[in-house]
Amino acid sequence: MTMMHENQPHFWQATAANQTYTELCNALYERELFRLAATPSSELAQLPKRIASLPFYIRRAASSILQYPANLALDSQNASWYGKQFKRCPASKQAADPILAFYSKAAKPGLIVPLYCEDKTLEHIVLDSVDEVDVTEQRLHCNQYGWFSFSGMPLAENNSKLFLLKPDKNIMTAACCGHQWLNLQKKEPRLLTLRELLLASRLNWRNFARPHLGQSS
Repeated sequence: MTMMHENQPHFWQATAANQTYTELCNALYERELFRLAATPSSELAQLPKRIASLPFYIRRAASSILQYPANLALDSQNASWYGKQFKRCPASKQAADPILAFYSKAAKPGLIVPLYCEDKTLEHIVLDSVDEVDVTEQRLHCNQYGWFSFSGMPLAENNSKLFLLKPDKNIMTAACCGHQWLNLQKKEPRLLTLRELLLASRLNWRNFARPHLGQSS
C-alpha cells in the first residue's frame, strides 16, 4: 500500500483561512435570515428571490473580506470589523471645499462613498456606490440614496438627512465598524447590512478613490 506523505494535508484539516471563511459565512447566514424573518408583508412576494440569491452574496462577501484585508480588526464570528470609536462623529470635521475637490477629481461609477446619516439625533455613516456622474452639473448619483452635489449636499427631498462625505481613514473606519452616536455620546455599534459589507470589503485603504474590482451593489 502506498503511504501518504507525512506533509500532505488531510482533506479534513482546516486552514486558518478556511476556518475564518466558514465563520464569516455562518455569521452572515444567521444575520441575514434574521433580517429576512422580519420582512414586512408588503414585500413577501420578493422573499423567495432574496433567499435564493443569499448564498451567492454571502460567499462573495466572505471571499472579498479575506482577499482584501481592511486596516481594521476582524471579528469573523460576528462578521464585523471593530476599531477605535471617536467621542464625536468624524463627519463633524469635514467641510464642503475638500469634499468638492475630492469628487471633482474622483467621482466615477463604481466609486464607494460614505454618507453621513442623522435619524432622530442618532448619527452614523453608511456606505453606497456611485452609478452615475454628471460632471456638467457637478453631481453624482448613489445607487441607493440618489443624487448629491460634489460638495456633499443632497439633491432630493427624501435625502435631507444624508450628506455625502469625503472618504478618509477615520470616516471609513466609523462606517465599516458601524459606529453610532446619540446626543454626542457613543452608542453600541450597528451591524452592517450585507450590501454595505459587500461594499466595505472592496475598499482600498491605500487609495479610497480606487476601490478593488468587483461588481458594485
